Amino acid sequence: MNWEAIGAIGEIVGAIAVIATLIYIATQVKDSARAARSAAVTDAATAMQAFYQELGSNRQISELWLEAMTSPEAMSREDEFQFVMMTHSAFLGFQTAFFLAQEGTLDIGFRESIGTAITAVKDLPGMERVWRQRKAFFQEEFVEWVEELMARESIETLDVYRGHEGPLDG
Repeated sequence: MNWEAIGAIGEIVGAIAVIATLIYIATQVKDSARAARSAAVTDAATAMQAFYQELGSNRQISELWLEAMTSPEAMSREDEFQFVMMTHSAFLGFQTAFFLAQEGTLDIGFRESIGTAITAVKDLPGMERVWRQRKAFFQEEFVEWVEELMARESIETLDVYRGHEGPLDG
């Protein structure tokens, strides 16, 4: 065998090695992207779950939330502040989900299902009040998305907010 043939074989083996490496790297990038998307969904779901868990398991917080959503004008200054901060925190989570979906890390359908939480309470006096006060704190694209959610048709299945006067009884 001459040196030219050995050189050609070496080039072929090298090219195959480069192709195999590129395929391996592409697989790793794909797996990494899938893991990042999975982590983003898990984080967004965990944040929403923690928010609802706190509302559902802490009587003081649930009474505050219900009063703030249905009768914000009757609240003390301290209660309104607590409600605004709690709601602002939830909106920060919504904004994170919005931008993760914009960049393709979070599924758009998942983001929209989270957005339903906004649409569900958009017509309540407390939500209107807190959004009016806080929307300037958020990114313009996110504000536009929330405004679109607020313009959607109301969800009429929230019996828990109907006919409620002040804190929970009992």
